[in-house]
Amino acid sequence: MDGDMAGNDPLCGRVGEIVVALRRLSAALDEGDELPEPLHLLVGNVVKIVPETGMAGVTVLRGGRPETEACSNPLLYELDHAQYLAGAGPGLDAVRTGQVVRADRAEMRRRWPAFAERAERFGTASSLAAPLRIDDETAGSFNLYSEHDHGFDSLDETLVEVFTTAVETALRQARRCARARAEITQLDRALRSRPTIDHAVGIVMAARGLTAEEAFAVLVRQSQHENVKLRDVAARLVAQLTPAGTDPRPGPMTRDR
Repeated sequence: MDGDMAGNDPLCGRVGEIVVALRRLSAALDEGDELPEPLHLLVGNVVKIVPETGMAGVTVLRGGRPETEACSNPLLYELDHAQYLAGAGPGLDAVRTGQVVRADRAEMRRRWPAFAERAERFGTASSLAAPLRIDDETAGSFNLYSEHDHGFDSLDETLVEVFTTAVETALRQARRCARARAEITQLDRALRSRPTIDHAVGIVMAARGLTAEEAFAVLVRQSQHENVKLRDVAARLVAQLTPAGTDPRPGPMTRDR
């Protein structure tokens, strides 16, 4: 067993604090709070629970572009920006390798000289970064920084892994909620567009002597040819053939007298 892992008392003594922090995160998510607020709360608790931690934050890569999703201290935005600008650092390495990255001052200078130089200006001398796997499209890292040369040990890695699972769960839930909202928005637009599309289908039917299915296919082909959404093609057609100031929606059928 590693010397820095000797004895479980430090870990056991913090179990209660970890449980409370995770329960707070769960409660915030259950109440429907926006994701950044629960994550800011969690990283703030990590600073209190993991010894020697000065700052903590969460980096998320969307489309290959890193962003700081949450942090315990506003200075971390600047520190993360230095890492993103250099294109190298503990958090980015954790994402790329899928492994926990722990580095003291000497290791930081050797592996990421540009980032290390900037980090030391912020009083950062060591780091600990754990990879986050949210889904096939999104990854990230959970990053801790210390002002001490050897701020983190293998026990801290164990503590961070507990929180990493919670962060991954929170990010997955947030993505599911975002996708659900997007689907609802798309459905709402589709429902609002339906009368216009039906009117456009009727115009094409009357103009070309086609069935409803054939007229709809004509509009779809036009949409694909112009790379324009179907509702926009329909709206344009209706606008062209509808006198200004009149309701473009088809009215009720009336019999000739």
